[in-house]
Amino acid sequence: MSQLKPADSAPTKTPNNEELADQIQKEWRFKLKRAPENLVIRCGIVPLILVLLEILLIISNNVYYFGYWSWFITKSTDVRDSIFPFLPLLDPYSLWRGWIVPSSLAIGTYIFVSLLSLRHELYHWKPELLSHYLQSAKASKLGHHIPQTWLNFAFHIYEDKHRSHITNRIQKQPHKALDSSTEFLKILRTVGFNMFISTLLLLFFWILLLLSGIESSDISQLPHSYVPPLQGAIWYLLNDLFYFYPHWIAHHSPSPTAFYYRLLPVPVAKALYTHFNRSHKLHHKSKANLGVAAWYCSPWEQLLFNIFPALIGPLFTQILASNLPPHQSEIWGTHLVTLYIWLMAASAMSVLAHTGYRSAWNDPGKHDLHHERAFDAKKAVNFGTLGVFDWIHGTKSEIPSGDARRWRGQRDRQAALWEASRTSGVALTREQMEVVRQPDHGQEWEDGRSI
Repeated sequence: MSQLKPADSAPTKTPNNEELADQIQKEWRFKLKRAPENLVIRCGIVPLILVLLEILLIISNNVYYFGYWSWFITKSTDVRDSIFPFLPLLDPYSLWRGWIVPSSLAIGTYIFVSLLSLRHELYHWKPELLSHYLQSAKASKLGHHIPQTWLNFAFHIYEDKHRSHITNRIQKQPHKALDSSTEFLKILRTVGFNMFISTLLLLFFWILLLLSGIESSDISQLPHSYVPPLQGAIWYLLNDLFYFYPHWIAHHSPSPTAFYYRLLPVPVAKALYTHFNRSHKLHHKSKANLGVAAWYCSPWEQLLFNIFPALIGPLFTQILASNLPPHQSEIWGTHLVTLYIWLMAASAMSVLAHTGYRSAWNDPGKHDLHHERAFDAKKAVNFGTLGVFDWIHGTKSEIPSGDARRWRGQRDRQAALWEASRTSGVALTREQMEVVRQPDHGQEWEDGRSI
C-alpha cells in the first residue's frame, strides 16, 4: 500500500511595508508612542511649558516649595549689585526688577528662539549646488588625507537635513534675506533698534504699574495658583483685541464695507488706515517668513502692534486690583513672576509664528497663511493672535488647522512605515521615505507688491 504524501502547503505571503504599516497604526502601543509628539504638535511648545510652570506653582503652593523663584530673586539682586552698585539709590522705583530684568528676559528669549529657528535655514541650499564643493574638497591636498567615505557621509547628512527642510517648510520659496547678506544685516539692524525702543516703552509701562500700586519690594511670595491662569486668559484676550484691530485696519482700505469705516468718522478712519498701512508695509516686504524677522517692522508698528498689546493686559489687571480691598488687591494684582513669564512667552511666540517651518514643536501655519495672502485684501486672513476677533469678523481661516491635521497624519504614517521596514527587513522606497509633504495652495508669489 503506497504511502500518501502530504500536499505542499501554500507559501506564506510576507506582508509588504504598506500592509505592515496599516497594522502598526492600529496598535495601541504605536498610538501611545506617538502621543507625546502629537500632543506637542497640537498644543505648541510654549503653552505646554506654561502648563508645566502652572503645575510647579501648584506643587510649590500646596505640597513642596521648590524655591526657584527665591533663588532667581537672590541671583538677580547679586547681579544688580555687582554690575550697578549705584542702582540701590533708585531702589524706590525698582527699575532693576521692573524694567531691566523683564527687558533682558524678553529680548534674550527673542534672540534664543531666533537662533534655534535659524538652524533650519542652514540647509536651504540644494545639495546639487554644493556637490561642486564636495568634489573640490576631495581633490584638495587636505582632502587626500581624509577618507572619502567620511566626506560622502557628511554630504549625505546634509542631503537628509535638506530633505527635512524642504519637507517641513510651509512656503516653497525662502525669505529673500537668506540669499542676501545685505538684506539679512538690514533685518538685524532694524530688529536691534526695535528691541531698544521696546525697552523704553516697557519703562513707561513700569512707571504706570508703580503708580497703580504694583508690589515691587516684597515679591518673594508666589501668587495664588488660580491667579496666573485667569490673568493670562485676560491678558491674551486683550492682546488679541489690541493687536487685531490695528493689524486688520492696516490691510483694509476705508470703504463702506469696512467695519471701522462705519464706526468712526471718515477722516479718522482714513487717517488710521494711512498710518497703520504705511507702518506695516516693511513687515510684509517679503512674502516668506523668517523667525528672526518677527520684529522686522517700522518703529511705530513695533510699539503699536507688538509691544503695546502685550503690556496692556498686566496694566489692566493691576488697575482693577488697585480698586479692590487691600487683601484682595494683593491676590489679584499683577505679580512680577507672572509678568516675566508672560513677556518671555510673548517674545517666543512672536518668533515661532514667523519661522515658516512646521516642526514637531511648532506649527506657524496660521500666521504663515496670513503672510502668504497679505497682498490680497480680499483673501487676507488671520489678523489676530488668539483668534477670537478673527472669528467674530469672519477672517479666521480653517486651512491651517486642516493642513496641520493632514501633516500629523503623514508623520504618523511615516513613523509606521519606518517601523514596518525594521520589522520586515525590506528597505523603504524613495516615495515611502517622503510621505510627509507640505500642502501647496497654489498661491502666486507676489513679492514685489504692497499691501
